[in-house]
Amino acid sequence: MVIIVGSGASCAYGLPSMGELAEHLSVAVPDQIPDSDVLALREWERIATGLAAGEGLESALGEQPLPESLADVLTMAITDRVQFSEGAAIAKILQADHASAFGRVLEHILRSATHADVITTNYDRLIEVHAARAGVRVDSMYYGHTVGRMDAALSREELYAAHAPAGRGARGVTVRTRPHIRLAKPHGSLDWFAHDGQYFRSDLAIPGSRQIIAPGGNKYRLGYEVPFDQQRNRANQAIDGAASLFTVGYGFNDEHLQTHLEHLAKEVLSI
Repeated sequence: MVIIVGSGASCAYGLPSMGELAEHLSVAVPDQIPDSDVLALREWERIATGLAAGEGLESALGEQPLPESLADVLTMAITDRVQFSEGAAIAKILQADHASAFGRVLEHILRSATHADVITTNYDRLIEVHAARAGVRVDSMYYGHTVGRMDAALSREELYAAHAPAGRGARGVTVRTRPHIRLAKPHGSLDWFAHDGQYFRSDLAIPGSRQIIAPGGNKYRLGYEVPFDQQRNRANQAIDGAASLFTVGYGFNDEHLQTHLEHLAKEVLSI
């Protein structure tokens, strides 16, 4: 099974919608662009005009690549806004008397499967928290704890468990995979950083650049760069091999996934 989680699921926990992100950017971005950065100022003026005219965020940002300096400002502003609401959402999940509905869905699926693929276009960590609250393991392609390093193989190996068969005459030890979700985040995550050519996951304020893909014209190109390309490949491979698809708050409008989703739909409809 493949589960795709979109922004609607996060909004249900109080995280900002695209409209709320647009409002935040309109206030936060202008103060972050130096007066000397003429190209970024010109591009932002174009974007701000579109937002003021009622255009959606994706539409206002346009399809052309943005100046790198402006893209960096947008990334930090989006990060600040999502993090502002994320803490309350995480507390709500952890302080509940029972695991969330989403966490219970994961538990139910893994009773009869060794893994389930979960894909999210969101930057937040709510899926990871839902899973932790329900006692579900996660393979995110990062291994380690306080500061995790990106390594798909070691992330997978953390899920292996030795099993000694019971009974008289039983011999040998077999290796089994603990039930888990394989998480793909093709747009990145608030806790991913790049530093000195390496990629890390941490909730600490470690050195490095935040690894998320902001909306806009840079989105498609960045999706084919490390670390997003491995996440995108995992997501697309999961969709291509899916026997069933379950969506939560997803609008079927992401260009990195859409081709594979359309192919899957055609196959299903032709049966």
